[in-house]
Amino acid sequence: MITTKLGLEGMATIAQAAAHICCSRSQFDQYLAEGIVTRQSSGEYDFDEVRREVLAHLRSVAAGRGGSAGSRLTEERTRLVAAKRRREEHQDAIEAGEVVQLDLICRCLEQTLLGMRNRLLNLPGETAYLLALRPQAECYELMNDAVRVALEEIADPAWTAAQIASAGLVSKGVKIDGKEEDDVADVA
Repeated sequence: MITTKLGLEGMATIAQAAAHICCSRSQFDQYLAEGIVTRQSSGEYDFDEVRREVLAHLRSVAAGRGGSAGSRLTEERTRLVAAKRRREEHQDAIEAGEVVQLDLICRCLEQTLLGMRNRLLNLPGETAYLLALRPQAECYELMNDAVRVALEEIADPAWTAAQIASAGLVSKGVKIDGKEEDDVADVA
């Protein structure tokens, strides 16, 4: 209820309520449209109620919880929290051994395959002097033995570990299916 200059009590119109909270009529209409101010019949607005509703809205906006700017801020905060959560989950997965660092695995495989390629390319040079002027059956036996020795070296885990160590990688024990396995980690 409002008291006029004559001392009469009554309710305010939209224009009077807007003037009371120091805003334009269009701003007051926006408050009504957004549901910030409770819509009343014409001439039925109570100054105290309008003031409480607008101040509650303004406090909410100032705290970053209301209005269009507040909703954008809330969305940004939500995205930031989600990004932090994803980063932490990824880090937890790495620490739990559920995720591998692909670049380390690729580098290890490249070094292993390069060593295998070099070993097999060296076979003709290693065996050429042994094959000079020998019969075909004897050449077959010498080549077969040389290829088998090279393949056994390549298949030997100690050979692979030596190749990995020469590539600048070391292994550390990790349990997989209850057994101690070697996991490759970068030294540098």
